[in-house]
Amino acid sequence: MEKKLVLGLILLIILFAALPYSAGAADENFLKYTSSGNAFGAGEDLQIDQNIQGDLALAGSRLEINGNTGNDFLGAGGEIIVNGNVSGNIIAAGGTIRVNGNVGGDVAAFGGKIILSRNSVVKGDILLDGGEVTLDGKVNGNGEVSTGTLKTGDDFELKGNFALQADNYPSNLNDKVGGNLNITQVNATEEQYKRTSEGFSIFSFILGLFASLALGLVLIYLFPGFVGGVAELVKDSPLKTGLLGFLTLFFLPVLSIILLITFFGWSLSILIILLLALALLIATVPVKLLAGEILYNKILKKEAGKMMYYLVGAILFAIVYEIPFLGGLIRFIALIIGLGAIVTWLAIRARSTG
Repeated sequence: MEKKLVLGLILLIILFAALPYSAGAADENFLKYTSSGNAFGAGEDLQIDQNIQGDLALAGSRLEINGNTGNDFLGAGGEIIVNGNVSGNIIAAGGTIRVNGNVGGDVAAFGGKIILSRNSVVKGDILLDGGEVTLDGKVNGNGEVSTGTLKTGDDFELKGNFALQADNYPSNLNDKVGGNLNITQVNATEEQYKRTSEGFSIFSFILGLFASLALGLVLIYLFPGFVGGVAELVKDSPLKTGLLGFLTLFFLPVLSIILLITFFGWSLSILIILLLALALLIATVPVKLLAGEILYNKILKKEAGKMMYYLVGAILFAIVYEIPFLGGLIRFIALIIGLGAIVTWLAIRARSTG
C-alpha cells in the first residue's frame, strides 16, 4: 500500500484513542481495562508502569510506557516514549516518538522527531515519516523512511531492503543495509509542498471521520435502544431494508414536491424533507455499528461494547470510502440499508404503540 495512505490511516486510527478523554474523564489521567485484556488511557502526563496483556491505546501530551505490552501499542501525543517491550506492532503519531524497547512486529510512526534507540530491536518492518529520523537500533525486516534529515548511530543495522526519501542522510548508509538500498533525494521545497498537499488530504479525512465518530458515539450514548434496534434490523434482513431504503429515498422527495405545490401541504412537505435529511444523516450509524460487531465477534473472536464496535466500524468504513468508485458504491448501499432499517424500526414502534 502507498505509504501516504498507510501513514494517513494509521494517524487517524490512533488519534481516536483520545475520544474517551475528550468525552469527559473525571481524573486528569486515566487508564481503563477491557475484559479481553486491552487498555485505553489518556491524560496530560501519563506513565504506564504495569504490563498490559492485550492492546494498549493512549493519547495525551506526554506518554511514557515502562511496562511490556502483550499485543499492539497505539499512541498519539506530544511526546511518546516506549521503554517496555511490545509483542505486536507500534503505531504512533506525535511531536517526538522514541522507541527504546524491543518490538515483535512492525513500527509505523508519523511525527516531528522519531528515534529508534541503540537498545531497540524491531523484528518486523519500519514505516516512518518525520522531520528528523534517528536510527540506532536493529531492524530485521524492511524499511521505508521519508524525512528531511536521517541520522544513524553506530549500532544501526537493517537486514532487509531500505527505501529512503530524504534531503540529508549519512554517506555510509549502504554499509548498514543488508538488502537493496533505494535513495530518493528530495529537495526541501518540493518535499514541503508535497507534505502540505498530503497533509490537507489527511486533514480532510480526519475531519470527516471525527464528525462521523462524534455523531455515532453521541447517538449510541443517548439512544442506545434505537441504534441497537436498527442495527438488529439490518442484521436480520439487509436486502429488505435496502430495498425499502431505496424506495423511501425516491418516494419521499416526490411526495414532498407534490405537497409543496398545494396550499395546505407546504408545511408537511418541509417537515418530510427535514425528517428525511435527519434520517440520511444518521442512516449509516447502525450499519457501521453492525460492521464493527461482526469484525470483533466473527473475525477477531472477541466481544466489546457498542462504543468500541462503532469505533471499529466507523474507521473501517472511512478506509473503504477512500477506494475509488467502490467506496462511493458502498457508501450508497450503507445509506439506503440504514435508511430502510430506520423506517422499519419507526413502523414497528408505531404499530406497537397502537
